[in-house]
Amino acid sequence: MTALLGPNGQPIDKYLLYNKKAAPPKLGESFGAWAGRDQEFFQLPGGGVVQFDLSKLQLEDYRAMRDHYQVNSSLAVLSFMQHQSDWHIECEDKKIADFCEEQLRNNWTQLNRAFSVANWAGYSPMALNYENNLQTRSIDLNKVKDLYPEECEVNWKLVDGWAPPDRVPPKYKVYDGIKQIGAPWPIPVENSLWYPLLMEHGDYNGRKLLRPAFTSWFFSILVHLFANRYYERFGEPVPIGRAPYDDEIVLDNGTTVKGNQFMLDTLAQLRSRSVVVLPDQKSQDSNGRPMFDYDIEYLESQMRGADFERYMTRLDEEISIGLFTPILLLRTADVGSYNLGVGHMQMYLWMLNAMNDDRAQYIDKYLLRKMADFNFSEKAPSPKIIYRKMGNTNTDLIKELLTALVNKDKAMVDLEELGTLAGMKLKEVRQTLAPDPNAAPNDPNAPTPQQGDAPDQGGQKPAAIHSAAPVDDVWAIGREIVDRVRPQVEAAVRNGNFDGDLQLNMGYKRKMEKALASAGFSFPVVCTNEFYGRMDNWINDALPTKMEPESFMKLFCNVLNIEIEALLNAAP
Repeated sequence: MTALLGPNGQPIDKYLLYNKKAAPPKLGESFGAWAGRDQEFFQLPGGGVVQFDLSKLQLEDYRAMRDHYQVNSSLAVLSFMQHQSDWHIECEDKKIADFCEEQLRNNWTQLNRAFSVANWAGYSPMALNYENNLQTRSIDLNKVKDLYPEECEVNWKLVDGWAPPDRVPPKYKVYDGIKQIGAPWPIPVENSLWYPLLMEHGDYNGRKLLRPAFTSWFFSILVHLFANRYYERFGEPVPIGRAPYDDEIVLDNGTTVKGNQFMLDTLAQLRSRSVVVLPDQKSQDSNGRPMFDYDIEYLESQMRGADFERYMTRLDEEISIGLFTPILLLRTADVGSYNLGVGHMQMYLWMLNAMNDDRAQYIDKYLLRKMADFNFSEKAPSPKIIYRKMGNTNTDLIKELLTALVNKDKAMVDLEELGTLAGMKLKEVRQTLAPDPNAAPNDPNAPTPQQGDAPDQGGQKPAAIHSAAPVDDVWAIGREIVDRVRPQVEAAVRNGNFDGDLQLNMGYKRKMEKALASAGFSFPVVCTNEFYGRMDNWINDALPTKMEPESFMKLFCNVLNIEIEALLNAAP
């Protein structure tokens, strides 16, 4: 009788089939009560006497703290630095990466403002508005709404955990949207984003940065009030008058008053800034020393205002540290150490890297993943936001290295990037980099160009300055500007100071104003100032790049040509 044999030649029932993979773990929400727990921890005995019970603070308390100048500055710096963080989107599919990056950049300001709510509230509830783009046939993120955290809470969904056979599975809570006060139903998961700052133990309320700073903020308010009363009290101190009660003073009008009444009237006149005259009657004290019977003193304080200043500064520093803001980031040092300030800034940037990574986790999973699912496929590669690390590069070292590479022709300047940094539009940059179709090919036997033709590299006349525009006088001034700038560049090269500290003077500003006025411009002075301002800004951005003088002059002519065309195309 034949039987089915296995690879070893034995009957199949004797061949041991086995799976090379280990048994998988329990999947999903199987163990651990993590999110949505209403857990309270008791304070140590006497906590209400020794310090504040910070666990009883509400969001209203944290919102009130934002009005403090030190809290506001620390939160503003944190929000602004996070807004200016450099990032890009990476994905295996470049089409998905480009789409998600465009969507995120179009809403980056709103998204960062919404995320920044968590910096003081601990968490940030957001509603995401999408719309159907008929032109691109895509679902675009249209708006990010930063909701009031006091009005929102997580809408929990109960799921079954793992349990042994014949046992009742436990119930665990998972995020299922946002419940907002006044809304008839929760905001669904696909249209919401809940960001808890530095979440610990599954607490969706996040970590409140203002909580450690509450004590310092509270006493800062009290000390400011007390200090103001102190300044008012001792800025105009209480006068103390001494006079014998038995003496009688005859006034100029013949009226007789007691000595104490006379002193009381005198002190009242002193408070109203009048002149005070006292009798010069003298007596002796118990030691036989002469003294005046009538005397005025001031009730002065032994404490000085500098003591209050030092204490209030100390409280400001405590608030700053509580919000992860280095002390020297917002104030000057007492020792004047530059390296100390740089160290504080480096530490702050490293802290921002950690907070950006915390944000990236939620952006990747709950925002970018949704964009890929809605517009491509649920099986599409996942896009991820990659933040550029801050504070771990030495800009001075990189600057020196790039300068050496450019000087030795080991690296070339990206003129397109340079034009973008100079504020030029993409179309203007492309026009600048495009070769001149009317330019003659390089001819080594060509005659030397005459002065005013703005000769460029290769001995050919550049397309940067020409007279094809209707206003010939303006183009003529442009050629004169080139003839004025070129000797300055050549002299700087000979003197070895062709660098970012070089100051180039284009000149002919008054002549340009007259030419624009003759051309019918309504505001020739304003137009001229804007034209020269844009050119000066471009020069200040281009000189530090250490490009060759010939390349600089060629690019200068092209930029000047674009600016003159834009000037003449503007409405008079």
